[in-house]
Amino acid sequence: MANCNPQKKVLLLCGDFMEDYETMVPFQALQAYGIAVDTVCPGKKAGDCCRTVIQDSGAYHGYKTYTEKLGHNFQSQCKLRRS
Repeated sequence: MANCNPQKKVLLLCGDFMEDYETMVPFQALQAYGIAVDTVCPGKKAGDCCRTVIQDSGAYHGYKTYTEKLGHNFQSQCKLRRS
C-alpha cells in the first residue's frame, strides 16, 4: 500500500492537548497510503512537541465524567509563517 515517493501531501493543523486518536490515527493512516503528512502548530517551531490527551471513562475510577490522560508527544514538522 505504501508508496516510497508520495505524490500527494496533507497539512495537519495541530495544537497542544489535542485528542490523541484524532491526530495519530489520521497521521499514520495517511502515511500508510503513501501520502506525505506535514504537521504544523501555531506558535511552535519545527521540532517542538505538541502534547496529546486520551479521553478516559471516569467510571472505572469512580467518577461520573471523563478524565484526560496524557497521550503521545506529537512532533511539529513545520513552522507556521504569518504573512
